[in-house]
Amino acid sequence: MGNYILALNCGSSSLKFNLFLLKENNKLLPFIQGVVEEIGNTERSRLKYNYKQDKQIINHSIKTHRDALIKIFDAFHTLNVSKDEIKAVGHRVVHGGDKYSKSVRIDNDVIQAIEDLIPIAPLHNPPNLNGIKETMKLLPDVPQVAIFDTAFHGTIPEYAYRYAIPEEWYKDFGVRRYGFHGTSHMYVAKRAAKFLEIPYHQFNGITAHLGNGCSISKIANGKCMDTSMGFTPLEGLIMGTRSGDIDPALIAHVAKSIKEKQNLDEAQAFKMVTRALNKESGLKALAKTNMMQDIRKKAIEGDVQAELVIAIYAYRIAKYIGAYWATLDTCDALIFTAGLGENEGYVRKKILQFLKNLKIKINEEANAIRKQETQIGISKALGLHALVIPTDEESVIGYDTLYLGYLKQSLPHVYPFEQ
Repeated sequence: MGNYILALNCGSSSLKFNLFLLKENNKLLPFIQGVVEEIGNTERSRLKYNYKQDKQIINHSIKTHRDALIKIFDAFHTLNVSKDEIKAVGHRVVHGGDKYSKSVRIDNDVIQAIEDLIPIAPLHNPPNLNGIKETMKLLPDVPQVAIFDTAFHGTIPEYAYRYAIPEEWYKDFGVRRYGFHGTSHMYVAKRAAKFLEIPYHQFNGITAHLGNGCSISKIANGKCMDTSMGFTPLEGLIMGTRSGDIDPALIAHVAKSIKEKQNLDEAQAFKMVTRALNKESGLKALAKTNMMQDIRKKAIEGDVQAELVIAIYAYRIAKYIGAYWATLDTCDALIFTAGLGENEGYVRKKILQFLKNLKIKINEEANAIRKQETQIGISKALGLHALVIPTDEESVIGYDTLYLGYLKQSLPHVYPFEQ
């Protein structure tokens, strides 16, 4: 018998999970990690999980997220973990609006708030909410906790989150910068402060979450002061399939051109443009693939177009870093994280080469290391450290769920992963 904390991330056709075993001194040990894929596509749906050194892929006919949860609990049972041993469940929720600046226990008011935000986050909040409701039905007496992607950005000042738009758009339609990837930015900032032996409330840095989705955050004295994603995750950096920053006037121009070329109505043309900006742009548009490892390999082999794509991508990142560095009183660290940030030393070096004024001397050997906490460079003149910190959003979800849900305490001032 043991006590377990379950972290869930419910997407439109997938359900990621991480089951933690509660150890002494409130430490969480990752126990079972996995994902249910292709929910609703019964011919291809499957359960994948890792347990110790064992990896399992099991094909199942899974029609709904409820079915997915049942299959997950069945898998736990085969590994001698009963539902009764799950003491709290944490749910990743993409959008908490400006109402939540930290994780919260889920009650009817929280559910209503997540539902009210669906017009702002139509792709993400509905499956997140579905996961919450189905879990509550299957585990009716177990505390549930919501961990919001937007929460860490709740400290951004108004001068940074406001757009120069009509007041009605802001007040009535909620149009402002919200930011995303907050759980990742918080985790790596706290780990960086520990790495540099700086009290977190005194830590100043820039965190670069570079994966298929990309964002950068500016942190002063342990609080987020700005971030590159905006009202939606489309704003900011070039991403795997998202354009990042564009001139908004091009939307009307391209929609008009598509309408005339393909004989569509305005609504169809507009929908095509917005879909393309989210699904067919970014690296995918520039390089015909959103896989940076493939682009980097071609660049190393001398492919001029691949090298150009990396330069375009890196320069956009460098511009944000430069702006954030220039508006911080001091900066202790520049942190790279997420799949690309943790693994692509070639791209990290390209980004730093666009930031010559920061005078960061790169350690080539350290920069070649993948997915490991390490210092890849330093600017002795500025006291600025370039770090790689692998992200672990699931641990944040797990600990917030442990404290708020199971222990019924407030969130810890210092997390176990900071000690």
